[in-house]
Amino acid sequence: MISTKIKFATLFVCCLLVMACTENKPIIPCLSCEDNTFPTEPNDVLKKVLMEEFTGVRCVNCPQAKTEIENLQSEGVFGNKLVVVSYHAGFFSRPYPQSNQDFQTSQGNEILSFLDEPIGFPSGVINRKKFSGEDDLQIEQFASWGGFVAQELEEPALLAINMETTFNVDNRVVNISVNLSPVQDISEDLNLSVLLIENEVADVQLTPDGIIDNYVQGHVFRTMISNTFGDPINEPLSAGQSISSIFSYTLPNEWRAENIKVIAFVHHRNPIKEVFQAEEIPLLE
Repeated sequence: MISTKIKFATLFVCCLLVMACTENKPIIPCLSCEDNTFPTEPNDVLKKVLMEEFTGVRCVNCPQAKTEIENLQSEGVFGNKLVVVSYHAGFFSRPYPQSNQDFQTSQGNEILSFLDEPIGFPSGVINRKKFSGEDDLQIEQFASWGGFVAQELEEPALLAINMETTFNVDNRVVNISVNLSPVQDISEDLNLSVLLIENEVADVQLTPDGIIDNYVQGHVFRTMISNTFGDPINEPLSAGQSISSIFSYTLPNEWRAENIKVIAFVHHRNPIKEVFQAEEIPLLE
């Protein structure tokens, strides 16, 4: 007759064998979530909104828009829920003879045309969405930007964007890993855009008080690392399954790595242009 201890030992070994044969799916941490847990529901993911500002060094009202952006990104308002990129594009972006840098880029001008030419500058596009009462994507009244951002933040986040970077100080190569984690199945045709911005860039700027030689620019668009209008996401976006992409870029010597930030956002393909989710991290942690 088998003793109770032997029966218990046999049962214990069987349980271990069953557990060993059970498939355990990896849990991928969500860097976009407030509690750093894997997202299971839309409310578990921190929703973020992308604002694309169009500005220029010859735009006399653009410093006021910069002040408004700083207010919207303050902790008492939207904080890190608002991701901003400032394109120096269009007529007012031409540098002055005494400018140290030319902030214009061919990609920035292409994006300006893609998102509708504004009537005036500064102008902003929020989540690449046309809002009720607006004629197009461009919103010239920067005092109304906050209301539209708040409206977008009420929408659930359908996926989390997690990013990690490595930077080689010798050859200035940056590698960016972008991980997309949907919280529900997404069947739309979407693109992933990845870009670099630079903060704390001092140069010439026209202001209401005249031309300032050392005006500090923020959120300056430097380059798209993905294609200008994003790379197609060809893998299925299924709930609980993550997909990853790697991007590499060599940072020019004149860009200060400590002031560079990486922005990634997922958005519809043309003709629908709306942004699903955005994320921003510093190049150097």
